[in-house]
Amino acid sequence: MAQFVDYSSLRTCGQADSYGGKMDNAAADQRFYCAPRIFRPMPSHLYRNDGGGKFTDVSEETGISNSPGKGWGAVATDINNDGFMDIFQANDMAANFLFVNRGGKRFEEMGLPAGVGYSVDGVPRSGMGVDAADFSDRGWEDLFVANIDQEMFAFYLNNGDESFNDEAWKTGIASETRLYSGWGLKFFDYDNDGLIDLINANGHPDDFVDARSRGATYREPMILFHNDGNGKMRNVSAQSGEVFRKHISARGLAVGDLNNDGYPDVLVGVNGGAPLLLYNNAESKNNWLGLSLRGTTANPDAIGAVLKWGVGGKVHRRLKNAGGSFMSSHDPPEIIGLGKAEKVDWLKIHWPRPSQRVDRFTELPINRYLTVVEGKGIVK
Repeated sequence: MAQFVDYSSLRTCGQADSYGGKMDNAAADQRFYCAPRIFRPMPSHLYRNDGGGKFTDVSEETGISNSPGKGWGAVATDINNDGFMDIFQANDMAANFLFVNRGGKRFEEMGLPAGVGYSVDGVPRSGMGVDAADFSDRGWEDLFVANIDQEMFAFYLNNGDESFNDEAWKTGIASETRLYSGWGLKFFDYDNDGLIDLINANGHPDDFVDARSRGATYREPMILFHNDGNGKMRNVSAQSGEVFRKHISARGLAVGDLNNDGYPDVLVGVNGGAPLLLYNNAESKNNWLGLSLRGTTANPDAIGAVLKWGVGGKVHRRLKNAGGSFMSSHDPPEIIGLGKAEKVDWLKIHWPRPSQRVDRFTELPINRYLTVVEGKGIVK
C-alpha cells in the first residue's frame, strides 16, 4: 500500500516531489505532503481463509507479491467470466495492477497488456478509488478508477478478451471530472430503473493546493452520474440535493440501505470533519427486489455469485463483487431495480465455486428483502 508520512519534521518536499507542481514564492517556505513518487513500492498481500478464524499468507505462492506497487483501492471481480475472482488494484503514481486468477492457484499480473495499467498516453496516474460493474448489461465486468485532477478518471470497458478500452471521454465522465481528485465511489442503481449509476466522493490530497493551482481546490463537491442507457453517464448532481453543492475533503464512501426502503443510501467519510449521511428519498417510486445471499458450499457471502433475472422480457445480469471504493465496505445485500415493472419474470442465482449450483425462482414478491440460502431457497 502507498505510505503517506508526515515529513514536516524531516524535510520539505521540493517542487518535483510535492503535490501540485511548481510552488510560488509565498508557498516556498511552507511544508507539504510528499507525492508518492518518492516512496518505494511495496508488495500487496493475499490471505487465504482457512476457517476457524485463521488465515494464511499466500502472497508468494499465488504470485501477488511479485508485483510491488503503491496500492490504494482494490476490487475483487471476474473479468473473464471463468468463475474465478480476479483483483484490480489502483496504484498511486504507478501502473495499476490487474491480477487475473488462473484456476484458483496463481495470479497473473496483466495491467499493461489488458490496457488498464496506464492512461491512453502511456502515463501512470494517481489511482485511488475503484469499482467494477457490468455498466451496459453486456455480460462483462467493466472497471472504474478515480485519479487526481488533470488526469481524468478512467472508465475501462471490457472487450471480453481480457482487454479493456478507456471510454471515460465517450461516456462523458472525463469532461466532468477533469478538475477533481476522486476517492470513495460506487456503481449502484440509485433510482432502481435497472441501469447502473455512479457516485463519486472527491477532495484534493494537498491542503495547500488552492494557493498553488488554478482550478483545483482542496475541498470539492461530490458527483452523481445517471446512466441514461445510451452509453452515456450524465452528471445529475445539480438536481440531486443541496448536499452535492457542498465542498468537502471526502475520502471513504460506502453504500447501503439504512432504512430498508429498497433505495441505497450513502455514507461519506470526510478528512478532518464529520461524516455525511445521504438518505435516498426514492423520488422515482420504482419497484425493486432486495436479495441477501447465503452460501453453504459456496462462500458464506456468496461473493462471485451471478444473478440473472428477467423483467418485461429483457434479461439482466449482475456479478456479486467484493471490495472497491476507498477504505470502505458496502452493505452486502443486492438490490435489483425493476423500474415500473410490477413483477420479476424469473430469477436465477448461479452460486460461485466450488458449488456452481443454479437455483431458479418465479412468482417472487417485490418491494421487499428476501434471504436466499444456497440449495434451500427463500427462508424467513
